[in-house]
Amino acid sequence: MTIYKLLSIDESGKAAYSHMSKLFVLSGIVIPEKFKPQLDKLIRKLKKKYFKDEEIIFHSRDMYRKKGPFVILQDSQKELEFWSEFISFLDDPEISILFIIVNKEKARDKGWQQETILKRAYQKILEEFADKQLKLGVNGKIITESDPSQDFYLIQAHNLIQSKGTSDGTMSASEYRQKITSLSLVNKMNLDIDIQMADALAPIAGMMYEFNTLRKPKKMNEIEQMKADLIERKLGNTANPSVFSVLI
Repeated sequence: MTIYKLLSIDESGKAAYSHMSKLFVLSGIVIPEKFKPQLDKLIRKLKKKYFKDEEIIFHSRDMYRKKGPFVILQDSQKELEFWSEFISFLDDPEISILFIIVNKEKARDKGWQQETILKRAYQKILEEFADKQLKLGVNGKIITESDPSQDFYLIQAHNLIQSKGTSDGTMSASEYRQKITSLSLVNKMNLDIDIQMADALAPIAGMMYEFNTLRKPKKMNEIEQMKADLIERKLGNTANPSVFSVLI
């Protein structure tokens, strides 16, 4: 029987140079499709425990600002406990993480247009998913949080690989078409827990980039260190590979 893996994509920042974000990050969570109901059940319990609502939607912006329904995270002990539990679920070996990062200042210096950032980032995350996760007997489905300003570039990247194969030749066009059986555009109200987790994780990529690539001298606090350790463990798991790729 064919195993299906889901690649669920969200982003942090915007590709537009007019946007204040310094980085554009695509954040992807990869899980076996059969694992999704179990993961949803675990996260619903976590939401109920800390936020008194199992259907509250994880929005990274509100979570990191500790605003609105996430105001409880202003309590430093509750914040530590929440992230400890959340990270323990993400630590499951069934889950892998794909981060694609673009430094917009460097991209501008290289003459990249906004469209270039989106095209290359989406192509990269799809190719990494195909190359690292879709082995013999494993097919894939792609789910992304829809953004009308960006959906076209995801679909374009998907169609490009369907017609030409991956850019490094690791998977032919026909193999990709056989392996990737669907691409779905959803919104937060679809309540896909994997999309919400990709959203919650996206800022961690920016944090890791600042500490590792920019060599920022600031010391990590306990929660930041837990997040960084999670990513390092994921990247060290060769049996279920994760990706941290800086395009520029």
